[in-house]
Parts: sequence; C-alpha cells; structure tokens
Amino acid sequence: MIGIMQQYVDQRVKDRKPLQYILGSQPFMDLEILTRPPVLIPRWETEEWTIRLAALLKNEHQLFQHQDRSSPSSQKVSSPLSTASSARCRKPPMFNILDICTGTGCIALGLASALPGGSCNILGVDINPDAVQLATENRVRNHALLNSNMIQFQQGNVFDPTAGHTFQGWLKSEADDYDTLDHVDPGRSPFPPASYQLVVANPPYIAHSEFKTLEPEVAQWEDTKALLADHDGLVFYPRIADVAMELLHHNNYCYRTSSRQTTLSGNERNVAPNGKGLSSSAELGASRKWRNGPDLDKVKVPELVLEIGGDHQVEFVAGAVRQAGFGRVEVWKDLADRARCIVSAR
Repeated sequence: MIGIMQQYVDQRVKDRKPLQYILGSQPFMDLEILTRPPVLIPRWETEEWTIRLAALLKNEHQLFQHQDRSSPSSQKVSSPLSTASSARCRKPPMFNILDICTGTGCIALGLASALPGGSCNILGVDINPDAVQLATENRVRNHALLNSNMIQFQQGNVFDPTAGHTFQGWLKSEADDYDTLDHVDPGRSPFPPASYQLVVANPPYIAHSEFKTLEPEVAQWEDTKALLADHDGLVFYPRIADVAMELLHHNNYCYRTSSRQTTLSGNERNVAPNGKGLSSSAELGASRKWRNGPDLDKVKVPELVLEIGGDHQVEFVAGAVRQAGFGRVEVWKDLADRARCIVSAR
C-alpha cells in the first residue's frame, strides 16, 4: 500500500501527471467520468454551464411533456397485448441533442442524467477514436443514472464537407431502429422529420501562442488536438455554427413559441468573422459590442451552446454565430466572472 502511494506521489510531483489521470476518474455532476491520457479531462467550468443548461431546459416543460415515458404518472395499467403493441409502436425521443467534440462524453452524459427520463436522444461526436471509446465506456459505467435517455457516440470530423449530412444520418438511423411497421396510420409518417433541437460543443480554443503558458499537467499530458485550434484559437466556431444551422429544425409549434426571445437594448455594431457586414439572415439580432457587461440578448431556449476561452473571444464567436444565421446571442459567465459560453438561438 505504501509503495502504491509513493508511486502516485512520484507521478504527481515528478511527472506532473494530473490527479484525474492518476485516480482514473473525475466527478461531473452526479456522474463519475473515467479519465485516461490523453483524452481531455472534464473541467469545472464545463460542468457549471452544463448544469445551467440542463436546468434551463427543464424549466421549459413543454419541451418534454409528451416525452417522459419513465415517470410513474406516464405509466398506465394495460393488458399484456396493449403493452406489447405500445412497445412496438413507441416513438423515438423527440428532443435530440448533438454534442460536438465530446471527449469523455461528460456533457452528453451530464445532460442525459439531468433531463427528464426517456425524453432525449443525444449524439456525441469526436474525431479521436480513443475519446469515442472512453465516452462509450463512461456511458456504460453511468448507465443507471442516465434516466433511460438514449446516448450514442460516433467518430466524426466536423470539418468534413459532408459532416452535416453524416450527423443527420446517424440521427435518422436511431429513429429507423424502432419497429412501427404494423402501427403506421395510412398516409402519415409515425415520426416527425429527424432533426436536432440543440447543438453543444466544447471545441479546441487555445491559440498556438498560448500553448507555452499552459501548465505541464495540461501541455504534457492532454491531447494537443483537443486543446489547440489555429493561431487565434477560433477556427472551430464558424464551422460548428454553420453545421448547427444546417441541422437545426423546429418540429412543432410548441418549440417555436418557447424559442421567442427578449432582446435587451445595446449598441448596434455589425460583426462578422471576415470583417464584412452580416448576412440578411442575421439582421434580426445585429451584433452588439461586448463590453464585459450585461448580456447581449436573453436566450430563453438555447439552440447552440459553445464553450469559449474567455472574454477575448466573445466578439468573434458572437459574430460567427450571427453570420451563420442565429439572430440572438447571450454570453454566459462562469463563477470566475469570465465569459465562458456563447449561447444562441435563431
């Protein structure tokens, strides 16, 4: 026992190995997330906004009121025949979430554990096959805490020209897995068109120039591809925003109504990643200059949530999501009072 403890101390002090890699796990919300190098370790900042997002969504009861099939109130006494029939014609979850750059799967799993039972289908995507494998193991490990919500993890590249089509195809395949052939109303599809209602991402956002400032626990142990973006740390955001806009579609009036936002006053300033004026699709929520003060807009039901590296990235990322067609943008700060998320809706 003493020898094992000494080994751990040496790894931590001499090798600067992160404690999470030594212990092999990291708490995240109510979950225990497995960790191993070089897959990115879940951070408290990510946990904080994931909790906030889940609480915000749960307050919009209309999003889930027809979908919670695991609660006692939704389970009625029925004959074995009707039970079997309903099992065959059950519809897939209606609230679909895409988690880009999923890593350990902590965001996807955290949302699944906090949202109503049986209410959502979450797809986590990562370019690293080791991350996909680890995320899958985390799904198995935390299975009992995921509220019967559906989660799958796939290897994929958001910069692939066909990424949107691929992500859409994975979602459609989930719907096609349900046996409804004996219970289809004539002339009517049993499912709404497969589409995502929410896209979240914690992409690489550290600039190359910042790499030398990272602690050895980060720079020497975690995957640089999960940490570093381009020279400015911003290359992922326009692409993710474009893919999100391609994938997001409203399925029902209830969701459209709940997405209406209250816009706060602010100084109008056109901002686009390329420095040009915003496209007409973004005119409704023309950019306000970030002054490290009040939120730019109030987004009631988020459709796109992007983690960022701090205040210095707000203007570019806000401009990128508006350029993609999202009309309203809100900035969420973390407990350290740093801008941590760009939250947007159309």
